[in-house]
Amino acid sequence: MQPRGCKGSVQPALLAFCLMGLLFGHSPTHAERAATQYLQPQTQQPTVSRDVSLMSTRVVFSIVLDNNIDNSTDNNTTSAEKAIDQAINEFRRIEAVMSEWQPDSEVSRINRNAGGDAVEISFELFRLLQAARQISTLSDGAFDISFRSAGKLWDFRKATVPEPDQVQQAIQHIDYRRLELSAPAMDSEVSEQGELPKARISHAETSIGLGAIAKGYAVDRAAQLFRQAGFDAFSINAGGDLYVAGRKDENLWKVGIQHPRERDKLMANLPASNLAVATSGDYERFFIHNGQRYSHIINPHTGYPASDCQSVTIIAERAFWADALATAVFVLGPSKGLALVETMNGVETLIVDDQGEVVMSSGFQGTR
Repeated sequence: MQPRGCKGSVQPALLAFCLMGLLFGHSPTHAERAATQYLQPQTQQPTVSRDVSLMSTRVVFSIVLDNNIDNSTDNNTTSAEKAIDQAINEFRRIEAVMSEWQPDSEVSRINRNAGGDAVEISFELFRLLQAARQISTLSDGAFDISFRSAGKLWDFRKATVPEPDQVQQAIQHIDYRRLELSAPAMDSEVSEQGELPKARISHAETSIGLGAIAKGYAVDRAAQLFRQAGFDAFSINAGGDLYVAGRKDENLWKVGIQHPRERDKLMANLPASNLAVATSGDYERFFIHNGQRYSHIINPHTGYPASDCQSVTIIAERAFWADALATAVFVLGPSKGLALVETMNGVETLIVDDQGEVVMSSGFQGTR
């Protein structure tokens, strides 16, 4: 994702969703992702779908079958089922590489060696860590994969607030710049010397977690596999990290953005195609203590839950960017978050601030 000097919208024809009627029809009111919803068009074109639990969340795969190709519907269905099988296996493979909760993952090996020598990692993880660091730099650390020391203090099941001295001590260990990445002399899948990239955490008490970017990356990889299998109309919804492609008959997919305070209402309903959508909200995991809401989205600078937004929706070309940027903008808050999005090509945002007021990037506003 490249910064830009002049803001342009993300495929404005696909986002012309009648803001006055749909966005303001109701009063506006990570980490695990908030519940972005998608609504399939009301048509009869056959679809193969599967609902599974992956990466500790519900993932729904849907592939639209093409009635106009030579193969029979049965063959189409078999091919779609195989493509979904491949996507499920890819999610599991990525989790095995990138989960900090799996002891044999590459990320866990990096964490275990914190403060010590660099460890070899795959090019795949290396490039995702580079992207994470880029987003951290662009957001001035609002997105930071080293936030774990503070994040683990918050137990949302027990609804307890950690002691201030615990939080202050934890944030001393948060700094994305402590993750050092080194590429071999030739950055290719197989260098001339057969070398792999390396990663090292410079401080022993710092550790990383990819919960706010790895799931989006898995969605992108699943989309790639579906296209390689010959399907160009499909949707993948991984707990709100969503990608939609193509059309069903002649209709665009409809992506609904959940109201942050009224779960049975949608704030917006976006006709979309070939786009990723991710929403971060303070309503998926939270507790209220002494009248204050504490959500699961931690501000790496303070060690406390971010509180300037109720929800942030990001639209981007890739799901991993939407995934990470939704967290970054939520932490930055409406003003700084909007300013960040306005510098980026192919990215738009819809923000609901802590008072329930809606703020949109210029690509959204241009559709009114």
